[in-house]
Amino acid sequence: MFRRYGRIVRERALWNFPVVSLLERRDIEKVLKHQSKFPLRPPTEVLAWYRQSRPDRYTTLGLVNEQGEKWHMLRSVLTPELTSAKTILRFLPELNQVIEDFISVLRTTRDKRDVVSGFEESVNRMGLESTCTLILGRRMGFLEREVDALANRLAAAVKGHFRASRDTFYGLPFWKVIPTRSYKLLVKSEEEIYDIVSDLVESALKEERDSCAMDAVNSIFMSVLKAPGLDIREKKAAIIDFIASGMQTLGNTLVFVLYLIAKNPRVQERLYEEILQVAPGRCPLTAETIRRANYLQACVMEAFRVLPVAPCVARILESDMELSGYVVSAGTVVLCHTWLACQEEANFTAAQEFLPERWLQKGEMTRTSPFLVVPFGCGRRICPGKRFVEQELHLAVAKIVREFHVDFEGELQIQFEFLLSPKAPTNFIFHDRMN
Repeated sequence: MFRRYGRIVRERALWNFPVVSLLERRDIEKVLKHQSKFPLRPPTEVLAWYRQSRPDRYTTLGLVNEQGEKWHMLRSVLTPELTSAKTILRFLPELNQVIEDFISVLRTTRDKRDVVSGFEESVNRMGLESTCTLILGRRMGFLEREVDALANRLAAAVKGHFRASRDTFYGLPFWKVIPTRSYKLLVKSEEEIYDIVSDLVESALKEERDSCAMDAVNSIFMSVLKAPGLDIREKKAAIIDFIASGMQTLGNTLVFVLYLIAKNPRVQERLYEEILQVAPGRCPLTAETIRRANYLQACVMEAFRVLPVAPCVARILESDMELSGYVVSAGTVVLCHTWLACQEEANFTAAQEFLPERWLQKGEMTRTSPFLVVPFGCGRRICPGKRFVEQELHLAVAKIVREFHVDFEGELQIQFEFLLSPKAPTNFIFHDRMN
């Protein structure tokens, strides 16, 4: 598209609605730097449509899809605990245990050549387990040998939800007139997740846990239940959105990070040496350990640049804006193609190479191009789960590389499933380290 039409492209979407795609760095930065109390972003249309059809379950479109003052109110009331650095730090011991359990899964699912076939399934189980532990305040058992019926139902529903969101994204929205197969799947998945979350919430309320002191594991769950001025339906919707957003983002990113490390032996060796230096032998990995592991952080940041889960950032312009010499009208949907911009030599030297060193200055982490590498979005609409996802990625990569030499069979194929995701199966090789 950009090769044919240039670095700013205007399209007419459904019902003649204007959509402008941007590749020029200056334009992307101008849009994302724009100051706004209530930044606007395009909603997920099919989810908004469904939730509007179920006022018995939803009083709003949810934190992801709401706009304006309603969005700001939900964000202010529902996310303080989730975005708190202290909360995420207190959660570290539980997260350590989840990742230890995941490593045990890898050991038991390897074949004789140390290959874990369909690694993406295992990593999504870990993502769902850690996300549910954080949001619901309880272990669900997704990493057990025998996954119970409730956990299986939730895993299947979340997977179906993403697949349906992807399929309804393309083409004309016939599902608004006639329920299509994809729309039926979305409804089934959304209702299954809602029923499971609703049972957990009702159970907590029945036990009057909302009057009990919070601990590190259930603090986010209880903070949502105690959120003032909200209908219980809004609280349940928030929990659903947190779980659905966290699982797939985390799982896909970990696949991408490990793949890039596996394909770059020099990087893997340097990372392994750093981990041994900051946490020798079987020393526990703490928040301080991770803070001192600058090359680890650089590896994750470089993976965000090379293979981001979210390939672009969308905004709706609140006022007219001049971009590349054109005046783009207020109300226009603007797609900032940050992934493509990150692959350009004008923005990053040796842009096609995986070079974590580019994020280090005198051995310390630095942040350049803050509006191009934006895996969690930016500004007021930044993903509230950013701290949690980053902490888990750093911890998981450090533990895996300390335990295994990681390799990968063939080349990774990627696909767009509403987010950028690895195409199954992904076959990783995990050779035990001889420490």
